[in-house]
Amino acid sequence: MEALEFICDRRFHKSFVLPPNIDTSRSKPYRVSFSDFGDVNSDAVVLFCGALFGTRLSYSPLDQLAKTHHVRIIHPDRPGVGGSESVEPDKRIQTWIEMIPQLLAHLNVSHVSIASHSGGDIYLMNFLLTYPHLLHPVQPYICFFAPWVHPTHSRMSGLLATQLLPASLIGKFGSLVKFVNQEVVPLVGLSGTMINNISSSLTHGDRAAGPVALTMPSGSDPEDPTNSSHESSHDLALDDPQVIDELRKHIAKFMFAEGVEGFSMDTQLFLKRSVPWCSSKTAWNDFDDAVQLLSKTIMDENRLTGSNKVWIVDCFPAESDQLVGEKGKEWFKGIWTPSQSYKYRTEDVKGTDHDFLLDPKFGGSNKWLQRVSEAWKTSDPVAATP
Repeated sequence: MEALEFICDRRFHKSFVLPPNIDTSRSKPYRVSFSDFGDVNSDAVVLFCGALFGTRLSYSPLDQLAKTHHVRIIHPDRPGVGGSESVEPDKRIQTWIEMIPQLLAHLNVSHVSIASHSGGDIYLMNFLLTYPHLLHPVQPYICFFAPWVHPTHSRMSGLLATQLLPASLIGKFGSLVKFVNQEVVPLVGLSGTMINNISSSLTHGDRAAGPVALTMPSGSDPEDPTNSSHESSHDLALDDPQVIDELRKHIAKFMFAEGVEGFSMDTQLFLKRSVPWCSSKTAWNDFDDAVQLLSKTIMDENRLTGSNKVWIVDCFPAESDQLVGEKGKEWFKGIWTPSQSYKYRTEDVKGTDHDFLLDPKFGGSNKWLQRVSEAWKTSDPVAATP
């Protein structure tokens, strides 16, 4: 299979239309684009929330690894990104909260695990606090990759400088990146030099984040084609550098041929420039608040159901994170204080930076998908700590 044929597969170009909703004052239908890949016949489903430039295509190289672990990945584009229609900045979280359960119902998915990369953690947390019942009923599983931390906690100098930029300038970020990609110099890959420099000046490095696999991880044998739920024609030679180079180019072309306005709005959101992180239904200001709310939500649910369920929360920080730094990593770890409602585990992904730590060659994505698969097979939840 060629790179273009792979990235043009309809699994990466799906759409769903939400009907009008008078309760949210939305008078017109709303279109969402999403990818649905991996083992699409599996009940082990991940709802994935990508990074700033982590569109539905950016994580497509995880397809083969997900099939190996019999995991299905559903990755919606956020408003104003890809084929998802744009909304006002203050309605981004509200629209996300509205569209996800309807999308899952449309796909006949009753429960998911959830994972995020970088700033996708804001959307992940809103989902958890609004729809905790949509996680696995026995063993809820959450995973953060290189979680985004606001610069007031990470103290990253480049990001602190963006606090001085007017919101109107940050609001043009997506258009600026698109202009450079199309008119100044073509983007070589998801980590092209020009796009790095632009994003460094505004957001200090949240590049067109997304894994581009170079090899299958060691210790992970390719799936027997006779046992696969997909034909071998879907497989791409991810061990061929030329194929990877072509894949990167095609992903970038698709990315900037579609909607980019959402990149600007997400930049404002991540930096808290006039846009709150939470929905109107569940008020929280930062992740430390959200973790306390989540812990209370889990305990309340356990009391109501008479269960003793403990959620598993994994975090895979980059070994060298140019976006949140060591202070940011420590701050995020510190907010997950010991609790009877969740079990928090953290493990740096060796040899990685913020952007490409999901590349299967580093091992983090392999551990994650294996744990997703194991959580779906378990019949007994993790016991609470006395």
